[in-house]
Amino acid sequence: RSYSRTERRLGTTATTDMARRSMKERYLIAYNVIQACGWAYVLVHATQHAWEFHQQPTRARGGAQLQSSPYDIVRDFVVTFQVASFAEVAHSMLGITRSPVGAALMQWCGRTHVLMCALDAVGALHGTVAATALVIAWALTEVVRYPSYALGLYSQCPSWLNWLRYTIFIPLYPLGAGAEMKLMYDARAFARKANMYSFSMPNAFNFAFDYVTFLNGLLIVYPFLFYSLYSYMFTQRKKKLGHVTSVKKQQ
Repeated sequence: RSYSRTERRLGTTATTDMARRSMKERYLIAYNVIQACGWAYVLVHATQHAWEFHQQPTRARGGAQLQSSPYDIVRDFVVTFQVASFAEVAHSMLGITRSPVGAALMQWCGRTHVLMCALDAVGALHGTVAATALVIAWALTEVVRYPSYALGLYSQCPSWLNWLRYTIFIPLYPLGAGAEMKLMYDARAFARKANMYSFSMPNAFNFAFDYVTFLNGLLIVYPFLFYSLYSYMFTQRKKKLGHVTSVKKQQ
């Protein structure tokens, strides 16, 4: 009887664990599919309008625009899906995924700051090449990353997609980081003129903050932060694709 009760208890525990795992996998698949669809929309519409928009005469783009910029067209989707990606930081913190919390948080904070505080807040930057490059670089990265995560949950990720996931970042991460730095650099003039996000003493908190100074400091350390993330991705690439390289060498 004792053995029977123990067996039933173990069986119940195993069933509960399987149910929890199934719920977690369904949630992660839904999350990754939704993100992939959102960024696919961004990619299609941004690239569709990018060439035509940036071929407009500079005078037209600086004054009465012939059409909305690629960023303006996809702005709501970019903001929604980028801000919502904070879920990935929460996933890491809660142990739902095995991604390092520091790397996930650093990438989310860096992207969201550039998007909301620099690009979105300064209308004059919406029509720049840097804004378009940023949106397309992010979208290209995510339409590969999210499907590979979703399929990987069931060990069904094709080898070509896995290879693309850990290769496409090589050109796209520097492109995205360069666009981010350009947007922050260009945002400084507007931030200085509008005294954006800045406050001086005296105040109730006895604390002063100058956003332009913050941007200057961030632009100095940004290459080092980028190098840290970029190096991490190369380490991941070696782990994920190392066996593929070894097999090819043996052949």
